[in-house]
Amino acid sequence: MSRGRALLAAALIVAGALTSLPGLALVGVLVALTALLTELWSRFGLRCVRYERRLARDRAVWGDEIPLDLGVWNDKPLPLAWLGVDDYVTEGASVRGGLLQPSERPGLAVLRNVWTVGWFERVTRHLVIEADQRGTFEFGPVRITVADLFGRGAATEEHPDRAFYIVRPRSVPVRHAGAEPFTLGTLRARQNLFEDPSLFAGVRPYQPGDPQRRIHWRATGRLGVPVSKRFDPSRASDLLIALDVQTVPGPYWALHFDEPLLESLIVAAASLARHAVADGASVGFAAAAHTRTPERTAYLPPSGGQDQLARIADVLGRLSQTPSAPFELVLAALPQRLAPGTAVVALGSRDPLPFLAVLRRLDASGYPVEYVALGPQAAAAVARVRGVGLAAQLATLSPDWKTSDALVLAG
Repeated sequence: MSRGRALLAAALIVAGALTSLPGLALVGVLVALTALLTELWSRFGLRCVRYERRLARDRAVWGDEIPLDLGVWNDKPLPLAWLGVDDYVTEGASVRGGLLQPSERPGLAVLRNVWTVGWFERVTRHLVIEADQRGTFEFGPVRITVADLFGRGAATEEHPDRAFYIVRPRSVPVRHAGAEPFTLGTLRARQNLFEDPSLFAGVRPYQPGDPQRRIHWRATGRLGVPVSKRFDPSRASDLLIALDVQTVPGPYWALHFDEPLLESLIVAAASLARHAVADGASVGFAAAAHTRTPERTAYLPPSGGQDQLARIADVLGRLSQTPSAPFELVLAALPQRLAPGTAVVALGSRDPLPFLAVLRRLDASGYPVEYVALGPQAAAAVARVRGVGLAAQLATLSPDWKTSDALVLAG
């Protein structure tokens, strides 16, 4: 009890007794009782109080939901008439059933809950996180405030209790607009790196430059014109998807971006990776963007299996919306990281002129390159890439990245 309130209460009680005014003495008793209760909640309100936040999982695909349970425990005989919990969370998070408000801390919102908890009571609330925005979201710290019966703040504590979840991009099946099936990584390079001699698929007209061992002599004699053997392409043993996250022209550091186009590129990258892993390829990923790691750029060496696909999905979920370096620098560093013969699928949406020379050097150095273009400038980008002798595909997500049921490739 504060000294001022104690003196006031004593004065009122004494004055009421001396003046024979019981009402005045009663006021003094009430003031003393109020001060005592405030002191009681101030000293003991936060003792034996626990707050727990439980996420059902720490990964979700865009459009999914994550159950979120919030609980408080009061393990003492003192009831809590007003217990406030401010759980800080990254801005952009969406919690159904909870109250998210702006906070005084940059980049953080606050999930605010108020509880009334009896003695030795446990209360749990069931909320739902809506994964409607790609990214990494972090909960914490937590600020707990307990107040007395009259609603006055009596004590506050802050705890570094943290949790996080990643919203991965959605992925869709990959289809080819033509009649032939599309297999990512089966680039028909000039060196025919990806044709399997054990997979004979017929003959085709002889083309200048075909080696003699490819000529089908029996069919040539029967048809009267030279024909060469044709083989089905084998799957590339190693494949790297290089994503250009810059979606607007200009310097990479301008921090301008087209969000729908960027999300379309990320969905396309996730879809291509899933398709390649399903085809048995070892897939890697590179991008000139931050992923909340010390590295300036994102890079995963080629590997196979569902674990690698999950790693790529995590990186895509954490990927920043603006580039952290020029895309051509990421491409130029690939020969130091990749095994010779690794196929490189570059995915972008802008004019490829700034990095076209690097793509040509990669292709000439034994890293077969294919460019996949998406967005309003995709047709012009494909034409420019094909104009220098590189393979290119036109990609579409129709009607948009949120609702499309397939990534369609043409070319």
